Parts: sequence; structure tokens; C-alpha cells
Amino acid sequence: MKTLFRFAEHLAGPFLRISLGLVLLWIGLIHLITPQPVVRLLSRSLPFLAFSASVYVLGVLEVLAGILLIAGLWVRYVALLSLVLFAGTLTIFVIAPGVTGFPLLTLMGQFLLKDVVLASAAIAVMAKDATNHEAKRAERPQLSSS
Repeated sequence: MKTLFRFAEHLAGPFLRISLGLVLLWIGLIHLITPQPVVRLLSRSLPFLAFSASVYVLGVLEVLAGILLIAGLWVRYVALLSLVLFAGTLTIFVIAPGVTGFPLLTLMGQFLLKDVVLASAAIAVMAKDATNHEAKRAERPQLSSS
């Protein structure tokens, strides 16, 4: 069992990063291909953003974040960006509870609720990358000022 747990420990970080990247890439591509469902949602919750152009910007950010996470580039910063994107989606619960049906969630509310887990994944990916970065930094030989 100890070997299995050690394997899971080594696999968890990269798997979470890549799966989060895949989800962002997929969602972003859907937003770029068919923005109208998101425009309708925004018109009921954040009407000042209810334009195809804003959904395209969102889609591009999600696609870029997905690609960068999968590639393992700028992970902490991209995870922070994705956290902001998920937090933006979750504001709909506060701004327009009628859309989500809170607390007895509508299908749209159930769909949006997944962003709580995705935000948690982004926080975990960000923390793991920051920890790895600090560990590598601590391993570097320190320059002495003599």
C-alpha cells in the first residue's frame, strides 16, 4: 500500500494540472465555437458582458490557460488566472441567484457549481507549483558576498 500511496503522491500534481488544463481547453474551445449559450447566461446575470466578443475573449483566455497548464508553463500564474475565471463564474450565484435557483439549484446552477471544484483544483495546482519552485530555489547554491 505504501508504494501505491507514494505513486499517487507523485502522480497527483501533474495529473491535476493536466486535467485542469484539458477542462479549460475544452470549455474555451466550446466558447469559441458557440458563444450564444454563454451570452444568454450573461444576459440574465451580468448583462454588461452579454456580447459574443466578451465570450470570445473568455474563450481565448481559457484555451491559452489550458495549453499552458498542459505544457507546464507559468503554472502558478496560469492557475491564478483560471482561479479568477472560476471566481467570475461563481459570482453569478451572488449576483443572480434566480438564474442558479440557489439554494435548490436549477440545471444551470448545478452546471455552474462545478466551478467550486475547478477553483479548488486551481488553488491546489498553484500551491503545488509554488512549493516546487521554492524547493528548487532552496536547492540552488547561494552566492556568497565576500
